[in-house]
Amino acid sequence: MTISQMFRAQHVGVKELKNHLSMFFKSHKPIIATDRGQPAYFLVPYENMVELIEMLEEAKDAGLARLVKSGRQTYAKGGWIPVSNLWKKLGA
Repeated sequence: MTISQMFRAQHVGVKELKNHLSMFFKSHKPIIATDRGQPAYFLVPYENMVELIEMLEEAKDAGLARLVKSGRQTYAKGGWIPVSNLWKKLGA
């Protein structure tokens, strides 16, 4: 699940969330709990939270940031290959 998908999560009033908590938990989908129509809490399944934490940790890695920047610059200059060629090269 992407971050943008998480922030498009279903909005649920606090009272409805309280009355149907187990149903929402079983759905394994992120939920934005609202209080009087205003977002108050963001409930995220454990797996998604772990993924978010990993992304944040990776974002703090200066070496990885340089590698991503370099890749973007190479791509912008047209220095890329189609993924089909990559799969052939890797023998996949």
